[in-house]
Amino acid sequence: MPLSIHAFIRSVWRSRLKVMFFIGILLGFLLTTPTVNAINQNSTPNAGVYQFSVGDFKVATISDGLLKLPPLPTYAPLADPQEVEQAMVERFWSPDTLSLYFNALYVDTGTHHVLIDTGAGTELGTGLAKLAQNLAAIGIQSQDIDTVIITHAHPDHIGGIVATNGQLTFPNARYYISEAEWQFWMAPTVDLSSLLVPDPFKQGILASARKHLGAIASQVNLFQPDQEIIPGIVAIAAPGHTPGQSALKIESGGSQLIVAADVFFNEAFDLEHPDWQTGFDLNPQQAAETRRRLLNQVADERIMVMAYHMPFPALGHIRSQNAAPDTTNHIRYEWEPILWQFES
Repeated sequence: MPLSIHAFIRSVWRSRLKVMFFIGILLGFLLTTPTVNAINQNSTPNAGVYQFSVGDFKVATISDGLLKLPPLPTYAPLADPQEVEQAMVERFWSPDTLSLYFNALYVDTGTHHVLIDTGAGTELGTGLAKLAQNLAAIGIQSQDIDTVIITHAHPDHIGGIVATNGQLTFPNARYYISEAEWQFWMAPTVDLSSLLVPDPFKQGILASARKHLGAIASQVNLFQPDQEIIPGIVAIAAPGHTPGQSALKIESGGSQLIVAADVFFNEAFDLEHPDWQTGFDLNPQQAAETRRRLLNQVADERIMVMAYHMPFPALGHIRSQNAAPDTTNHIRYEWEPILWQFES
């Protein structure tokens, strides 16, 4: 019996040596093999579509792309630059680069195929104009869209109306925009002097509005605040950024989603510092009042929000930081992204 035990121990020890030898080879291979870079020039890009539901409605965030811009002076022109840098560094962002996402929303109500905003098209350079290809990824062609709702007429929201060939990108759609927004941009004289952006940019904003809104003049429907635009989608007045900007409430089967348009851009600036203005706010004080009102509403009512410029898929909830009022004794806010769902 003792001999059998010794033989067993020697056998196990030899097996352990073999296993240790194999592990050593494997570790050596891993340590000497270069790390594989997950992103390379030949890689397939990540998906630009996120599908979910609001009650009985089938909904999807559709990315039009991403721009990286310097945060100053455009996105916090009157703020203390040190505060701006601190706000960005606290979120592990480069203080020199602000990532600006462009996210439209597709809604299938069962009756209508709706697109909320059309992306920038080619109005802001070549890093965008990805909306049509991302819609196609979920089987939606441009001609399938029968309803386009425009939150406001800045180029990054309407630049996809007219395609590069001069034709309407969504030829079968009826277009909806607030009457106040339409009247402002289509008036004989448009005053953009309060915008804190260079004059050439102001001229570009106006030219874009004239071009894209002019192209849909025969297909446009004007709506008022609190009006139901189509069944299940109601306009919410959100002026300040532009005179007639509209947020939207989507409601179906007891579920709600607020589409915030450009009431706020990102958490470092507009949520932590809701009174900071951007260079694109036509009426900064009114924009701040609108921001506070909408943020308070969605925080109090715990409604899910879709925000055009937040990181894709631009869906989340707002909560107030009751213990951290800012220097104006106002409440700050936090963004809580949704939990990612792999199946819509």
